[in-house]
Amino acid sequence: MSKILFYYSDYGANIQRQLENAWGGVGYYRIVKPSQMVAGHEVTLVGKELTRKGESPEERWYRIFQEYDVFWTSYFSDPKEASALFYTRDKLKKKVIIDCDDNFLDILPTHPLYDKLKAAKRDRAFMSTILSFADVITVSTDPLKQRFYKHFKEVHKLHKEIVVIPNLNDVSEWQYEPAPKDPQKFIIGYAGSNSHQDDLAMFFPHLLYIMRKYPQVYFESCGSISKDMLHLFKDFDSEVMNRCDLLPSTWTFKEYPKMMSEQKWNVGVAPLVDNAFTRCKSHIKWFDYSMFKIPTIASRVYPYFVPLGERKTIEHGETGLLVKPSEWSEALESLILNKTLGSELGAKAFNYIRDHWQYQQSDMSMVIDQLLKSLF
Repeated sequence: MSKILFYYSDYGANIQRQLENAWGGVGYYRIVKPSQMVAGHEVTLVGKELTRKGESPEERWYRIFQEYDVFWTSYFSDPKEASALFYTRDKLKKKVIIDCDDNFLDILPTHPLYDKLKAAKRDRAFMSTILSFADVITVSTDPLKQRFYKHFKEVHKLHKEIVVIPNLNDVSEWQYEPAPKDPQKFIIGYAGSNSHQDDLAMFFPHLLYIMRKYPQVYFESCGSISKDMLHLFKDFDSEVMNRCDLLPSTWTFKEYPKMMSEQKWNVGVAPLVDNAFTRCKSHIKWFDYSMFKIPTIASRVYPYFVPLGERKTIEHGETGLLVKPSEWSEALESLILNKTLGSELGAKAFNYIRDHWQYQQSDMSMVIDQLLKSLF
């Protein structure tokens, strides 16, 4: 039996998380939930407890590896921390697993981290090198695995061990009563980070068309549109703008399911421009919307229509709607004119995710067990 230390580093993303020592979405899906699926080993989960005041990196990793056999964390780019980490790992013959859930190799110019992670930038080089020293890299999707495998073979001349640990769902953590819909409104909702500017730019002309055509249509966005993205609304006249709401998201993930339950959305949208970066994404938005039986309209891009083994993602017309870039207006209109269809899609998606996408029903424990056995 090994002792494994899981570290969610995103506790430092904002003051509230630091005060509560809480995780965000990345910490939840990529560190917390996998840690709960480990069987037959001793697991410790930490955030800010990892570091101690006045402790040097060398002292920190010697202390940690004196106690733990495996350190499992998310990707990072601090070279001093990495140097001490890997030196001590090798000296004490321990192991390091690093998770990476985003394709930083093909980051888009509109991404908030583009200037740090574009080609030839220091942080990109450090991140790539640090990942190359990991004993195992875990990723969320097969396209991301293939992209990294190609990168490490071509750039570092390495055959890296890369394991797919998919994002799944835990329906027990979404047990909130959904807010009743407003019969006078049709609300289009979008939840996500501020890294989707290109996706929203593709979607917004269709949104504007629909909002001008149907005065009962409203748009709400949670946490996804920052001040530097307000130009997306440049063609929206004042009457339409009055029907748009930019809502804050939650500071921590544990608040997120309740916040989503309070949205009176008639549909949740998941637009993605088809490119190397977005094809490495996963389909979490479909999970999030469906937990409250909100029907999903998603771009017909990899994460939303390709099955994961025996598990299906969105089946068009059954558990959501899949659209090409030119089809957004038509899909939105179909749900505006037929709310019963939306209710049926949302209910079927909820049932399918509950029955087929749960952590406890998955083989994740076996995958992690095989991964850990391969280390020693």
